Amino acid sequence: MTRKFLLSLALCLLLSGCSTVAEHTSSAPVSPIPSAEPTPPAATARTAPEWGEQVYMTAYVAEGREAPVFSPEYRLPEIKNAAGDPAYEAINTFYAGALSDLAASAAEVSGWAVDDYKTAQAAGYPFYEYVDTESYELTLETAARVSFLRSHYSNSGGPSPVLYPIGDTFDLTTGARLSFADLFSCPAEEARSAVLERVLSLNELGAYAGTVLDADLLRNAYDPEHFYLTEDSLVCYFPEGDLPHAAGSPTFAIPYPELKEIMRPWE
Repeated sequence: MTRKFLLSLALCLLLSGCSTVAEHTSSAPVSPIPSAEPTPPAATARTAPEWGEQVYMTAYVAEGREAPVFSPEYRLPEIKNAAGDPAYEAINTFYAGALSDLAASAAEVSGWAVDDYKTAQAAGYPFYEYVDTESYELTLETAARVSFLRSHYSNSGGPSPVLYPIGDTFDLTTGARLSFADLFSCPAEEARSAVLERVLSLNELGAYAGTVLDADLLRNAYDPEHFYLTEDSLVCYFPEGDLPHAAGSPTFAIPYPELKEIMRPWE
């Protein structure tokens, strides 16, 4: 279990001697959310981001085995037309750093994979290739904000893989990664209580897969920073393992109208 946890979350090491390959992908535009404030002239004049990918992939092998023991693959967003735009460049820098951390973590995990293969060979039992991947989905794009849901999947050869969600939301005009408090006009604790109340109400209705989860466990596990935005909702998620006996990563989508009194408008 320790290795699986580290495989998903060891994101603080620096990359040494690794390279990335950029690939271009396109994403369907999402309709802007109406704003209660006038659109700043600068926001309408800016060139919209052209989305591509920053990619890192490699394969680690062990002596005596033709197939890899570990093949990590990570795909993160990249703005292709970022040159000269400090906000866009800041977003690219954020994901370049995340990619470097993932690559460094993979290099460490590769040693575990090689050791496990050698142990399996010596004991005469099967070895299953390690898997570690990260991909993303563009969940919201307007002139002022963009939000992504990253999905980190890892399996260190056992029967129980781990899928860990990570939400990122950015101000496209500054490049800043937005925190929960940045979304609201009221104090952060007031916003936290309001959002948690709605999560608990949705849970009572069986909003996650038709099941009702333990309210006390939800309350204790709730982390306001575990969010991402869609065209019509603030989505709160609980990473797999945070809620005992819950299958997968429970999510609760709160429609924006329910938060209109406290949520900052954006264009």
